[in-house]
Amino acid sequence: MDLYKTINVFEPKTDKNGAEVTLVTPKGRKTFHLRRPRTSNEQPPLAIESFAVEPEHYAELMKRVESLNRFSK
Repeated sequence: MDLYKTINVFEPKTDKNGAEVTLVTPKGRKTFHLRRPRTSNEQPPLAIESFAVEPEHYAELMKRVESLNRFSK
């Protein structure tokens, strides 16, 4: 395991680019840019109980969460 590495993350100077990430090890350095997330008109979900939202909307949100977790097992 390589314990001698540094990770630096910088916010972009313009709104076009995403964050800049630099990984430094004793053997070299790699810098890359993350994509900026697409803007969405969708309201982010609230941390509330399922009974506080419409059942159809809650079911759709849960399907989206399940699809994110499907490949992590």
